[in-house]
Amino acid sequence: MMADAKSEHLRVVVIDDQLNMRKALYRIFDKTGRYEVEDFGNAKEAIAWLKTHGVDIVITDIYMPLGDGFEVLAYIRGRAMQNDIPVLFISGEATKEDIVRSVDLGVSDYILKPFEPHDIVQKAEVIIEKYRNPPENIKKLRNAESLFFNEKYAEAKAEFEKIHAQNKPTARSLIGLAQTEAKLGNISEAMVHVNQAIENNSMYYPAYSAGADILISNKKRTEAIPFLAKELKINGKQIHRRMVLADIYIENSKTPGYYDKALEQMKLALQDDPTDETLLLRFAEIMWGSGNKEKAIHYCMKARRQNPESTKSLMQLANMYIQDGHPIKAINLFSDILNKNANQFDVYLCRAKVFEKMNENEKAIADLSKIPKTIVDLRLEVLKSKGRVYAKMGKIPDAIAACEEVANMEPTADNLARVGLLFIRLKNYRSALGWYEQSTLMDPDHSKYVYNLGCCYEALKDKKKAIECYERSLYLDPNGKETIVALSRIKGTPVPKAKAPVKSMPPKAS
Repeated sequence: MMADAKSEHLRVVVIDDQLNMRKALYRIFDKTGRYEVEDFGNAKEAIAWLKTHGVDIVITDIYMPLGDGFEVLAYIRGRAMQNDIPVLFISGEATKEDIVRSVDLGVSDYILKPFEPHDIVQKAEVIIEKYRNPPENIKKLRNAESLFFNEKYAEAKAEFEKIHAQNKPTARSLIGLAQTEAKLGNISEAMVHVNQAIENNSMYYPAYSAGADILISNKKRTEAIPFLAKELKINGKQIHRRMVLADIYIENSKTPGYYDKALEQMKLALQDDPTDETLLLRFAEIMWGSGNKEKAIHYCMKARRQNPESTKSLMQLANMYIQDGHPIKAINLFSDILNKNANQFDVYLCRAKVFEKMNENEKAIADLSKIPKTIVDLRLEVLKSKGRVYAKMGKIPDAIAACEEVANMEPTADNLARVGLLFIRLKNYRSALGWYEQSTLMDPDHSKYVYNLGCCYEALKDKKKAIECYERSLYLDPNGKETIVALSRIKGTPVPKAKAPVKSMPPKAS
């Protein structure tokens, strides 16, 4: 028996869709006085909990709605930490194929219903004992993995290589080394180890998962397709991995057949979980992008029905209406969101942008003014919107105040030039000059900025610098009509036709 387990409380997770079975297992393990029991009615809830909690053993039914035991097992074996904790399957109808599949995925043991209380406790204690007292090679492997997860990559690599020098490499150790090499920037070496792991065990799906992740993180998304496809063939019930694969197919939709493959992946994911809001909205987005607007709206509304308290579906549907030229429908949807929760400040921003497109400027400003300055994440976008709307309304001082704050928060050439242009509208050329001098320093090859700088110099009677700016602007944009006219005006010559670029570039305006 296991002395260690009896001297401390162990945490067991029980997953079964039958409440009576969960209660029975709770009583069985709680009665021993050695276990803390957490129970869940489906795999989805259990996996969400397991992402943030450590456990000593998971006991799960195989067949359940909202994810089955295979999904739980696949999640545990495929994750980074505690991927070898004991998992005990319980089932009253497991087939030979189920047992083979569970062994391939790494189940610790299984027990058939009905069973005696002492039998399942004994099985649990045996596999926990085995987990806590592994062979020496597994101890070394766990140590190498621990170094990896503590970001000591050079030390982890040395440990993995030492393991391989002393023992025949396993798929798990090869993937550990592959992930370590990837963290060290050695992508080619990493993929060599991934392929070695696959040769070692072609059904070890974490190898395909690791290969895909390494390629994706290194911007080789197309090369990840065969790895993702094989991973999903072995362990199909991973809706978010299917979404990743679908997205890559969409990115490469010019390749014959890839768009259809993307739809196939999304449909398979929806079969696994037809209620997932993120999945439904992503499918709606794909439908919209393909021109199937009716189906896109259908999936947005389906997502809303699945989760009526969420605003995500309404936001996406509203944006679709805007793209389709029906902003009033979008306004109504945003209003619906705000009626549910008036503190959805990002919705005020979105509605303000729709009002702006409709030239309902007063309404846009009213919505923007409802967003507190303390909402830091929205502040920059609010100020940009205010600057645009005030400028359209002719309230230039208000527009300048907003745009100056934007330029201070985000001092890009474009933001600086926007303030300068507003000062030009006020005919305050001295102030405009300062902003355009800064913007042309940041982006000296922007013909419009250089032209406006020339306008400032001309208005301030600095003819020489004005000509320098106009000539440079004309070089940057030989067909710039405004520049051609301005240069002719300041030189007192007839307006010529636009010329091709000269061979040598005039010096930058001083």
